[in-house]
Amino acid sequence: MADPPTSLTVRVLAEHEWQCLRDIRLTALQDYPAGFLASYEREAAYGEQRWRAEFSRGQWNIMLAGQQAVGLLGVTREEAMPSWECYLEYLWVRPGFRERGAGSMLLRTVLDRLRDADVRTVWLYILNGNVNAMRLYQRFGFQRTHESQELPDHPAGSEERMKLRLKDPAP
Repeated sequence: MADPPTSLTVRVLAEHEWQCLRDIRLTALQDYPAGFLASYEREAAYGEQRWRAEFSRGQWNIMLAGQQAVGLLGVTREEAMPSWECYLEYLWVRPGFRERGAGSMLLRTVLDRLRDADVRTVWLYILNGNVNAMRLYQRFGFQRTHESQELPDHPAGSEERMKLRLKDPAP
């Protein structure tokens, strides 16, 4: 795998940057509509309040090449989830930056930050048939749980839950 371009940085968006989240998310949905459980049309219709509400679900990490957003990765929690667990979602890297290590850099940066924040377990769902994403996640140690959800309205048909243990539980 080629090294990622050296000018890439990863930072967390603040709520006042909701338009940046909207723009990169809509770009991702246009680029790879089958890769997500949402549609460009539905999310393009969201207003400012709905985009700002996304920040209450978690943290939005963007990868930048200079000033251009080229990657996105969300860290979210369900309401009853303990602080030492989280989900990853919306992983996307702009064409031209794929297969050059950018996705690995984005994922590694976010996982390192989670580890430093004492997160012990990271979960994610992966669409059936997304072989490239499966390989990426498995390289980072994510394990298949063999728990799946049917997705009757999505071409993938189902998604599987994966788990990564970042730290062992405290004694």
